[in-house]
Amino acid sequence: MPKPSKGKTLDTEMPLMITGKNQLTLDELMNWNDHSRDYSIVQCIGGTGRIAAKDHEYSIREGTALIMFPEVTYRYHNLSDSLLFDCLSFNGYLLPRFLHTLQIGELRAFKPDGMLHILLHEITLALQSRHKDQIWHVSALLYMLLVRLTLEGERYGAYERSDARLKLGGLVTFIKQNYHQDISLSMLAQQMNVTEQHLNRIFKKEFQMTPLDYLTRYRLLKAKEMLIHDDVITAHEIAQAVGFNSASYFGSVFKKYEGVSPIELRKQYLG
Repeated sequence: MPKPSKGKTLDTEMPLMITGKNQLTLDELMNWNDHSRDYSIVQCIGGTGRIAAKDHEYSIREGTALIMFPEVTYRYHNLSDSLLFDCLSFNGYLLPRFLHTLQIGELRAFKPDGMLHILLHEITLALQSRHKDQIWHVSALLYMLLVRLTLEGERYGAYERSDARLKLGGLVTFIKQNYHQDISLSMLAQQMNVTEQHLNRIFKKEFQMTPLDYLTRYRLLKAKEMLIHDDVITAHEIAQAVGFNSASYFGSVFKKYEGVSPIELRKQYLG
């Protein structure tokens, strides 16, 4: 049975902890759920199908994410031959009461965009860190992710049906594809054919941040990827690559959001 690789040994007495991360086929996921005592967040990265538990049933396609519980019987229907999932497993003594308080049930579907996408990506990066406080950093990110799910998950059905949300999804895709360019609020508003004020209002309603806030966070996420995966590239080169016109401004924004300078963060990750 394939099991998400654990990396470092984690303290079983922690309130929240990541226990593994891997890619699984549908058969592997079914086997994993049948034998695991961990909770999991699974995101479909290919194929289509359906999944159900008790009174809940959701369509699965690329981009759909689900939170799943241990010791729950799930029913699967594979509509293609290529269902593949990113699986993030987690546990901790705080989880049962915490998830109950957050009203996250035995099967919850959500769309990992906006801050959810960034948090999932942050967890993936943090799992690669060699810093002595890595375990606690990952635990804190998991906490933020689960809290965020209560804000996003309740709107999942409305999300799928909302024309405004679908258009915003297109705008988020535009940001991800063009973050390295010189992007202004005016340019983003033109993409949506709305005023800047209206764009700020509807984007903040859906994602709890402005479009430019999201752009900044996404740029910093890509900057962290470059810092971690390339130990030769300079902070100045990274600033230019992710869309900052000034290296000093990039450094100040990075420290504001991350609490450390770009080079200090690289040292934390690479040891």
